[in-house]
Amino acid sequence: MVRAALAGLLFVFGSAAARAEMPLETPDWQARAGAVATYLDQTWGKPDGWKASENWQRFPIIDVLIDYQRRSGDARWHAKIAAAVRNRQGLVLNDDDLWAVITHINAWEIDHDPELLAWAAATYARIVAAHWDDHCGGGLWWDPQHSYKNAITNELLLQASTKLYRATGQAVYRDWAVRTWSWFAGSGMIGADGLVNDGLDAQCRNNGAPRWTYNQGVLLGGLNDLAAITGDGQYRTAAVRTALAATRRLVTQTGLLTEPSDALGRDGPMFKGVFALHLGHLIAGMPEGPDRAELQAWAQRNGEVVWGLSACGTGPIDGVWTGGSGQVGAAAQASGLAILLAGAP
Repeated sequence: MVRAALAGLLFVFGSAAARAEMPLETPDWQARAGAVATYLDQTWGKPDGWKASENWQRFPIIDVLIDYQRRSGDARWHAKIAAAVRNRQGLVLNDDDLWAVITHINAWEIDHDPELLAWAAATYARIVAAHWDDHCGGGLWWDPQHSYKNAITNELLLQASTKLYRATGQAVYRDWAVRTWSWFAGSGMIGADGLVNDGLDAQCRNNGAPRWTYNQGVLLGGLNDLAAITGDGQYRTAAVRTALAATRRLVTQTGLLTEPSDALGRDGPMFKGVFALHLGHLIAGMPEGPDRAELQAWAQRNGEVVWGLSACGTGPIDGVWTGGSGQVGAAAQASGLAILLAGAP
């Protein structure tokens, strides 16, 4: 008990010291995000990633830290990012590989290691060649056994395509992005309210599965990028529609982001972070107006609650933002960091 108490005190002082290293003029959002990132790495960090997270979660955690580094200029986790992105262990399904493809491109944008971009392009080519077919009129299979066509895999393909186009300038990737969205928009997975459900059934119909927050989030990122590379505003309009639906419907009575069910095991605590990461990028790409103001205010309110859950950066963030679930870990912490960044000015 004494050792545990001393360890807790040392951690609090360490977190305070990390915050103290920042310049006195550090914006409040950056100080908060820096404290949450410090807790993430000090508590769950290991040389090639983070403990207590599913293998696929390693990559959105990296993406959140890359986002923090880009926005703040704080490069304390640059070496950890470089090591973690090259840890390709445990990738089994097509969505696992596509999470990694996207993160490899994001990491390549930092240090321009050609191996990162080459791995991303080769993995992308392999997946598309082997797992896109005409069943259900198109779309990418979730698994190598071709048992399920779902939202997340095809949303990740959309964003991987836009990112590879931006990295290489090769038109084939832009064409794949447009093709993927065209299929996805007509697949039946997007409901009348703009929210995306989990996938298609054996008859290629909406299977009525829950609308998880990460299903909305990755779509925001892909459509926001597609608008940027094509100059066509219809894609961002579609993204804003889904973002507003999610922030109005996938929430508690007090407006906190929530899942249709909290019984998601180790996957779930990362879902809200994926949504928050892409929401932040969408907000940054939107023109001033009531929709942008609504989304930013919503992100700021959620960020304030999450900051409170973190005991002002000195404790773990619960994976359920109403608190008390005990779902803490690297994924939940990174999700908290993502909403703090999304609400930042």
